[in-house]
Amino acid sequence: MPLTRVGVVGAGLIGSSIGLALRHRGVDVVLRERDPDQLRLALALHAGRPWDGDRVDHAVVAVPPDAVVGELLTLQRSGLAATASDVTSVKAGPVEAAAAAGCDMATFCGGHPVAGRERGGAIAARADLFAGRPWVLTPTDVTGAEAVTAATTLAELCGALPVQISPDRHDTAMAVLSHLPQLISSLLAAEAGELPEAELALVGQGFRDVTRLAGSDPRLWAQILTANRREVASAAARLAQRLALVVADLADADDPAPPLSEVIAAGNAGQARLPDKAGLVPHVWARVGVVVRDRPGELARLFTAVAEWDINIEDVAVEHSRNAPFGRLELAVAAERGDDLLQHLESAGWTAYRRT
Repeated sequence: MPLTRVGVVGAGLIGSSIGLALRHRGVDVVLRERDPDQLRLALALHAGRPWDGDRVDHAVVAVPPDAVVGELLTLQRSGLAATASDVTSVKAGPVEAAAAAGCDMATFCGGHPVAGRERGGAIAARADLFAGRPWVLTPTDVTGAEAVTAATTLAELCGALPVQISPDRHDTAMAVLSHLPQLISSLLAAEAGELPEAELALVGQGFRDVTRLAGSDPRLWAQILTANRREVASAAARLAQRLALVVADLADADDPAPPLSEVIAAGNAGQARLPDKAGLVPHVWARVGVVVRDRPGELARLFTAVAEWDINIEDVAVEHSRNAPFGRLELAVAAERGDDLLQHLESAGWTAYRRT
């Protein structure tokens, strides 16, 4: 289904990023935003033009959860959009509220691009924000085919990977994969805030990594967590039970070796199941490390050699210290080709290793 003109209601991070991505693909984008400062920034970034009564092929409601139903109802009553979708990270509650408010559920398809930043607002928007990321679609039994097709096309135009699941399953998954991590990140950062300033200078990259989300918008996230409170509470309770067992083990002075390695091992197993590429189907890649000289042409020589061995590189990680004569590359390849790649590299004179 071609989308030649798309309306975006809400010109924050997600709405403006959608506008930038669509305009990059030649789509005419019109914007509506209640905050004049956000609209001014979005227009300055060329995320779209003001929405002044133009009829659109599809409209995206990119507002916080508690504003979705009102904006959707206003949009549908205006008759300016053939179909509509939203982008909130909670799905079941808004769908129920929209139906109860009298929205036309046949022309609406719930959506959630699983992408974002800890910074918000139009100024943080990026045209490639959704590239290669899952874009969850949550049609119900009454959602029309035209709405599903339009929402799917929207996701694809933004460079995302559309995936369909039910609203309830979406909320259960997001409670673990998105909402609980936000809570944990905020709690950890708050705990660190109790330390003296001189000790905070000791912070390492690991703590910075796990507390990156703590910079998120408090008002928006309070809405998200409240909207999915049942699933978040359930996930938090399970985590609290596991943490309580760890606390009991650590506090047991008679046990010289609490089974903390089991906790870390369980984390290893969970982390290993995460997909290496965006999407809901995890892939297990073999990861082969290579020591590479820091000189012109070395990367090209390596990649050319791997291509000649008919091995596809699925992902690359680079580790290199400034002024070091060597760097390390980790190449992710299909699991059944890992041993082949290692043998080829060693035979060709590269220093290689299999990452465990």
